[in-house]
Amino acid sequence: MTNRIHRIASFLCSALVILVSCNLKAEDAVGAKLDASEFLKTARRPPIEESWAKMQGEISHKRGTADTVKHPIYLGMRFTPERTLAQVVANKNEFYIIGQEYSDKPESTSIIVNRPEKDKSVLADCGVRPEDLTLSFLYWPFQKELKSEGIKGYPCRVFQLLSPDKKESATVYISSQYFFPLKVEWFRNTKVNEPPKHDRMLEVKSFKKNTDENFWIVDTLEISGPGFRTKIDFTEASAGYSKNGVPEELFQKTPETK
Repeated sequence: MTNRIHRIASFLCSALVILVSCNLKAEDAVGAKLDASEFLKTARRPPIEESWAKMQGEISHKRGTADTVKHPIYLGMRFTPERTLAQVVANKNEFYIIGQEYSDKPESTSIIVNRPEKDKSVLADCGVRPEDLTLSFLYWPFQKELKSEGIKGYPCRVFQLLSPDKKESATVYISSQYFFPLKVEWFRNTKVNEPPKHDRMLEVKSFKKNTDENFWIVDTLEISGPGFRTKIDFTEASAGYSKNGVPEELFQKTPETK
């Protein structure tokens, strides 16, 4: 039986976020037999039908011995066959619009930022990039495939991808059953003979199913790095096909447009 799995990676952020549909049998053998280029093409493939998702919840951030701080977060997304358009709102006053075309070209990712210049970025302080939520790293140019590993009991193929500016690489663990990234480690270029050590790591902790449309939605993400740990819990989430209607409030108004 064919499974249609819609995924949102909010690796806010994550939340890390992208939504994709895979019309392939949910069998590990399917993904395991594809060559690297075909496997990545499938993982990056656009949704067959236009769809949307909206998620809101809380970011919990712990750095060193300081107390845990919490901030509200919102994510709204539109998925089309050509690209993903997403809005991330952190702490109710940081607005990010992320456009992600399904391509590994440098210009495939665009980000528009609208936040108070005098204030420190809550998202950055939590170790999260807005494009994490649209899984932009998944579209970085392919370098090589590494040895397969299991993540939380799911067999994963492991790929090393290089950022467009070549200053950073990402090791991405993608389920060979569902073609969805379960973990990513980011590495900055290190000095010669210096052992690699990831700068940040994002993990998908849990999913939940929207039974109305058979969407699978990531509801907990965790991002960590030297001295910090950030968890994103999406306590409210909904998704659907655009043909059945798109919520008017999917993208929140910025202060300039109120």
